[in-house]
Amino acid sequence: MIKMEHCRNPTNGTCKSEDIKLYIQVRGQNLPICQQCWNKIAEEEW
Repeated sequence: MIKMEHCRNPTNGTCKSEDIKLYIQVRGQNLPICQQCWNKIAEEEW
C-alpha cells in the first residue's frame, strides 16, 4: 500500500487534498501544498 501525502497548508489545518502542486518551506520544513490552497495563498495580500 502506497501512502499519499496530503496538503499541509499552515493556514488551513483541515485540508487533506492529495492534489499536491508544490512545496513551501516553513521554519525549516518542506510542506506539501495543494492547488486550491496555493491559489488562496497566492491571492492573499501581505
